[in-house]
Amino acid sequence: MSDQHRSPRSLLFVPWIILVLGLALTYALQHNAREASRHELHDEFELRAAGIVDDIQRRMRTYEQVLEGASGLFAVSPQVEREQFITYVRALKPEGKYPGIQGVGFAQLIAPQDKARHVAAVRASGIADYDIRPAGERELYTAIVYLEPANWRNQRAIGYDMYAEPVRRAAMAAARDEERTRISGRVTLVQETKDQVQPGFLMYLPVYRPNAPHQTLDERRANHLGWVYAPFRMYDLMAGILGTEQGEVSKLLDLEIYDGDRVDAPALMYDSDHHAASVAAPLFRSTKTIPLFGQPWTIQVSSLPAFEARLASEAANILAIAGTCGSTLLALVVWLLASGRVRALTLAGNMTDELRASNLAQIRLNRALRLLSDCNTTLVHADDEYKLLAEVCRLCVDRGGYLMAWVGYAEHDDAKSVRPIAQSGYEDGYLDGVNISWADNERGRGPTGTAIRSGKTCVNQDVLTNPGLAPWREAAIQRGYRSSIALPLIGNTHLLGALTIYSRERDAFDKEEVSLLEELATDLAYGIVTLRTRADHAAAKEQVEFLANFDPLTQLPNRMLLRDRFEQAAQLAERDGTALAMLYLDLDHFQQINDSLGHEAGDKVLGVAVERLRHCVPAAATISRLGGDEFVILLPTLHDATDVGTLANAIHDMFAEPVTIDGNPLTVSFSIGVSLYPNDGQDFDTLLKRADTAVDCAKEAGRNTYRFFKRDMNPDLLAQMRITGALPGALKNREFLLHYQPQVDLHSGRIVGVEALVRWQHPVEGLIAPGRFIPLAERSGYIVQLGEWILREACRQANAWRARHEHAPIVAVNFSALQFSRGSVVDCVTGALAESGLPAEFLEVELTESLLLQDMEATMTTLHVLKGLGVKLSIDDFGTGYSSLAYLKQLAVDKLKIDQSFVRDMLSGADGESIVKAMIQLGHALDLEVIAEGVETSAQLGFLRAAGCDQAQGYLFGRPEPAAALDALLTRGVVPLP
Repeated sequence: MSDQHRSPRSLLFVPWIILVLGLALTYALQHNAREASRHELHDEFELRAAGIVDDIQRRMRTYEQVLEGASGLFAVSPQVEREQFITYVRALKPEGKYPGIQGVGFAQLIAPQDKARHVAAVRASGIADYDIRPAGERELYTAIVYLEPANWRNQRAIGYDMYAEPVRRAAMAAARDEERTRISGRVTLVQETKDQVQPGFLMYLPVYRPNAPHQTLDERRANHLGWVYAPFRMYDLMAGILGTEQGEVSKLLDLEIYDGDRVDAPALMYDSDHHAASVAAPLFRSTKTIPLFGQPWTIQVSSLPAFEARLASEAANILAIAGTCGSTLLALVVWLLASGRVRALTLAGNMTDELRASNLAQIRLNRALRLLSDCNTTLVHADDEYKLLAEVCRLCVDRGGYLMAWVGYAEHDDAKSVRPIAQSGYEDGYLDGVNISWADNERGRGPTGTAIRSGKTCVNQDVLTNPGLAPWREAAIQRGYRSSIALPLIGNTHLLGALTIYSRERDAFDKEEVSLLEELATDLAYGIVTLRTRADHAAAKEQVEFLANFDPLTQLPNRMLLRDRFEQAAQLAERDGTALAMLYLDLDHFQQINDSLGHEAGDKVLGVAVERLRHCVPAAATISRLGGDEFVILLPTLHDATDVGTLANAIHDMFAEPVTIDGNPLTVSFSIGVSLYPNDGQDFDTLLKRADTAVDCAKEAGRNTYRFFKRDMNPDLLAQMRITGALPGALKNREFLLHYQPQVDLHSGRIVGVEALVRWQHPVEGLIAPGRFIPLAERSGYIVQLGEWILREACRQANAWRARHEHAPIVAVNFSALQFSRGSVVDCVTGALAESGLPAEFLEVELTESLLLQDMEATMTTLHVLKGLGVKLSIDDFGTGYSSLAYLKQLAVDKLKIDQSFVRDMLSGADGESIVKAMIQLGHALDLEVIAEGVETSAQLGFLRAAGCDQAQGYLFGRPEPAAALDALLTRGVVPLP
């Protein structure tokens, strides 16, 4: 054949060459795309694995903060009561705010010699079956005494000695010796039952005695109180850490956690997919050992088939299909070149656009992944909320390639406005005029308002066509915002706000990119909540430290800080050869202010008193409030004792002017006691006690003055202090008893009543007369409790006599004025009558005349209620007080009692006779019975009968005796009259 015939045939190979070359190029491109997809999937795998590790570390640090807050309770006092501990843990709301934690507890360090006493004390507090487990003798015990919340599972752990178990003991000892948080190795918690047993571990934080040194190992061991700790069940913990992501992790990844620094089946603590071992070797696997509070954990993350299935790259498939089609079409173009060149070029251009769009989508996805990774890194290192928000916005612009990003918080005002907090990128005043709301109105139906209101992501793919963007469309177009996305920031309990991102392109947010940005918003919200929680814990810790050293009402140093400053001042005084003074100040009559004006007014008085004290106390001195109305001034570097007198006089002068509280002018003064270092004592407690003793001397001297401590101070004062201090114990130990003295009708000689008189059977001093302790009980306020006991006991005895004697006597009981001002007299009387079963007409209440001088309206109301019950009323010691005849008529009393001082003197002169006769006539004129007390002679009896007195009592008829001794006299019922 000629060349002219072969030449056209040779052209037939050109399309095939083009097709082969095209297919070869297509294979190379799709292979590179698949490799790139594999690397991207591997990067995502590593990112997810690193995120899990970061979540675990971050959550464990949060639990450490919980224990630090609990340890702060013990900084105030080494004895934290159960109710205090329960209140703290309940305030944490661990079930909601700290998912995965089983509880917060305290394990107390107990020496063998204290074991029995400890068990008895816990049982007495309400846990009747409490004991330390396991049984046996050990060098020391660390029983769990508190564990909250007190559910059935945690109750199983109370009393368990964790130090008896080697794995727990190793972590507890390390925490104590190193003074830092430690976690144990893999254990089975004592809370576990036979069902659903999970591996567990425990976190410990040591607690030391407040203000005791613990810088060295020996000091830490010597001053160690115990541990605050938290138990964890591993699967519950991981469910709390992974949260809503747990299901996704279980489907895509296999997470295994081992106790120790290597993968070892017996040390397995957690496995998210128990069936993963039967599956073929994973495509990706990451194994990392992390130190976690002194205990290594090995975390192994493996990919599952569902995750690996994402390796099928759409971009690679598109390239393969597009390349194959392109090569085929290009070959066809060659065939049709002469007739369809334009069509072929157009087709090639379309194919190029499709490839470019596919590559652009992949680039955007990779960019979003890098942005998520960078933001997570920022979250891990964040320590300030605003800086965190500003940095995330900057990363969205710089790393994410977006035009602008901002974070707005939802305000709970009437307009439900959205307040911009941080932004980055091209904004040009846009946020100043947007006026966005999250209410359901025109200003709240844009992407940001809708995302906050609904709690769901809102995507705007085109500003030009989205009707909800109408209020902001013009401003957005001017700045080049073509599309946007608003992502809600959801906290633990409420929605915080939204992260809004703008792009210069329309349709800029595809499904995969939206998913990654939602993950970024979730992480950001968690970071915000974590920073706020950390700030709350820091503030709470500062408050605990403040309360440990200062009085919350006056902001003055408390006893603990005063002691510390005394120790420092004493060292300086010893070094310089000087002295120091301790002034103990007691606010005179402060209880009357509280009783009359209320505790709020009392607090205001204390505040004004502190301000005045600060004006007259030297700057180097320390003013401390011990509590109530008691203050202490520590005066250091004292060269002359006269300086103390000068200061005491200055305080006296400073309070010469009345204090006005709520329009009421009040006279305020101090009784001051002074002790000097080193003459009166060389330690804090001795000086304080002796200054307190001197205060009592100042009160005895009439108050509003000062006294220095003297070693030969009034022995009676010291005895009074001893008796006053013993009153609470005497009430508790039932050391008081009643004697009864008969009251006789002077016409018939019949015993018509008895007066109940209290005596104190002291275990050391024997029987103490009422004259020694009744005034002290009045002064200290214990008369209220004592009076209630006297009333109940007298009613009980009266009802017993009523059951045995036909003519049972009426029992007269004395009431103190203090009982009327502080106690509920009506409730007390009705309660005693109901408890004993005594009819009201067999009870007589004796009132002192001084009672009529205080709050007459309230007193008369109370007495009328008692009279309405049927209780008899009498005025005791009549003539010694300030009785008003008008008041006597209003009170409708039944009897007047003539004081024994008038009876004793009535036969010594005409005046005495006249006074007693006048009292008897006055009583009869008011239709009252009259009884005279202190009748001891027949002559006194004869005069009283002649004067018309109705009744009498005294030694002539019988001394006060116990109830049993009086029974014989009551059986006779009559006393022979001379």
